[in-house]
Amino acid sequence: MERDKVLEIIKERIVYLDYEPGKQLREKELREEFDIGRTPLREIFIKLESEGLIQTVPHSGTYVSTVSFHELRDLFEVRSYLISLAGKLSARRIRQGEIKELRELVEEMKSESDPKELMKMDSEAHELVNRSTRNDVLVENLRKLRQQSVRIWVFPRTKKFMSTFSDEFTELIEALSEGDENRSGKLLASHMEDFINEIKNQFISANHAEHDL
Repeated sequence: MERDKVLEIIKERIVYLDYEPGKQLREKELREEFDIGRTPLREIFIKLESEGLIQTVPHSGTYVSTVSFHELRDLFEVRSYLISLAGKLSARRIRQGEIKELRELVEEMKSESDPKELMKMDSEAHELVNRSTRNDVLVENLRKLRQQSVRIWVFPRTKKFMSTFSDEFTELIEALSEGDENRSGKLLASHMEDFINEIKNQFISANHAEHDL
C-alpha cells in the first residue's frame, strides 16, 4: 500500500480512538498489515510524531501520545481564534459548489446516529469550510489542531450533544450563502465554545467517577 494512504489510515485510527492513547504501535505488525517497508513506515512515524500524535521512547517503542488538560487549554485558545477567522474568510471566498457540498453533508448528518460517524462528518464539514478560505496555512494548522481535540472525545457520552451539529451547520450555510463574515465567524466560534464546554463536562464526569470508585 502507498505510504500516504497508510499515513492517513493510521492517523484516522489515532484521531478517532481506534488506537487509544498509550497504545504501542508495533512496526512488524503494521508492516505486515499494510505490506509496507521499514523505511516508509518510519517516515510515517516521523510525520505523526511531528504532528504530536505519537511519541517514540528510546529502547522501548512507539506509542500513541496522550493529551493533557493543559495541552487542551492551549490548543483551544489557538483554535478558537483561528476558527473564527476561517468563518470570516470562508464567507468572503466560498464558492457555490462548496456550499452545495456542505448542504449535502449536513443532510447526511441528519440521518446519522452513530457518534463516531457524526464526528467524522463534523470534521469533514470543518475541513470543507477551511479549504474554502483559500488559505493553505490556516487549513493545515486547523487540521492539526482538530486532530488533537477530537481525540479526547468519549464517544458514548456525546450522542445527545452531537445531535445539534446539523442545525448549527445549517445556520452556518445560511450565513456563508449571504456572505456574512461576522455572523459566520461567530457561529463557528460558538460551535467551538460548545465543543469546549462538552469536553469540560466530560472531564468533570470522569473525575467524579474516579472519586466514587
